Amino acid sequence: MHPNATRRRFLIGTGAAGSIALAGCLGEDADDDGEGDDDEGDDEGTDDGEEAVGYELWAADQGLDTIYIYESGGGEAEFELVDEIDTAADGGEVPHMVDYSSDYEYAAVACTAGARTLIYRTEDRELVANLETGAGSHFAGFSPDDEYLHVDVIGEETIVRIDADLEAESFEIADEIDLRTDETVLEAGIEEGAPICHQYDADGRSLHTLGPSYHDGALVIVDHESFAVDVAVPGEELPTNCGTVPHPTEEKFYLTAGLPSDPEEGEEGVGDYYVYDTANDEVLLQEDTGGIDAHGFWFTPDGEELWVLNRETNDGVVVDPDTDEVIDEIEAFGPEQSAEPAERDAPDIMWSSPDGQYMFVTLRGPVPVSGDPHAATGVTPGISVLDVESREIVDVIEPDPIEDYPEEHVADEEPSPDFHGVGVRPLGDADGFTSPPY
Repeated sequence: MHPNATRRRFLIGTGAAGSIALAGCLGEDADDDGEGDDDEGDDEGTDDGEEAVGYELWAADQGLDTIYIYESGGGEAEFELVDEIDTAADGGEVPHMVDYSSDYEYAAVACTAGARTLIYRTEDRELVANLETGAGSHFAGFSPDDEYLHVDVIGEETIVRIDADLEAESFEIADEIDLRTDETVLEAGIEEGAPICHQYDADGRSLHTLGPSYHDGALVIVDHESFAVDVAVPGEELPTNCGTVPHPTEEKFYLTAGLPSDPEEGEEGVGDYYVYDTANDEVLLQEDTGGIDAHGFWFTPDGEELWVLNRETNDGVVVDPDTDEVIDEIEAFGPEQSAEPAERDAPDIMWSSPDGQYMFVTLRGPVPVSGDPHAATGVTPGISVLDVESREIVDVIEPDPIEDYPEEHVADEEPSPDFHGVGVRPLGDADGFTSPPY
């Protein structure tokens, strides 16, 4: 196993089975495991005596500039709303994505309309850095060693580097790469495309998809020591424009490529995922996601499954990372599924619980702040909770129910809930690959 594979692995002993229940969110029957109705001892931990690891769910409502923080628990504790962060109070309009330092003590929130990156101390939610990283700051991700962050800035077509000193809580913009003038990028024939998302491979390089359109899709790889573009792959070979995630232990990388359908032109959309060999810098595989507008994806903590979602069609697939082939389908990530796009949910980003029991998926609202309206317009804004084993939706967490808004308010596209980024923060030692880079 590569040394970086242990970056976010914290062991708590064997047999820590997923036992965190969504009591209160679920009905009584949903908690029945067939062993009887006696729920005594649920707060004590798992069935074999190990204490279940609690966690926080950070959900970014970019429509209302709010991050909702829920805490999990066993038995009757359920998911409890424990805090809210008003990002707009710090100039962070449209909080788009969430990422954590390796110890989960700091959270970076890229704010697209705010043109900045906000960094919070997770324990007390205190803002420790407010950095003007540029218009369309889309994703800010900590490096494997936590010594810097890279920020994908769509509006400026730049990759911004932030030097970080976590001990001193010091964060400073140090450099940037302008993709419009970079020689390696231009020599690869990439004339259009802004950085969208990134993650880090086993050697610490950051792999950045370009976009936002599928037609602008490509891949740029940045060397972490020189902070220079090492490899650029044009869209003709790799039209990836969204998700990025490394294989937990192998030198493989997964990327999504999505394009909404165009009803007016009668054109079908695209839903693909690619597998990239980071050791030899070559494309290994291209596969269909079975739907339209492939977008977010996530590994289960045991590294045995990679879930991929399609935003427009509200469905997806499960990939076996050993063979990189589809082994199962997800019929729906949001509860509202329909042949009519306006009547179905639009899932976006997902993250698993540390125990591997649940997959949390953000659902876009009827007034989406970002993305192609045809694909990103949803019905039920909130966080969908799927059982990993059954692939079924067990609940939807709705901090600000859309039913509370007058119909004319939504019709006039006034500010309303629109969930995009999500992050799960373990509150103790969690066994498994909880989030990249691993």
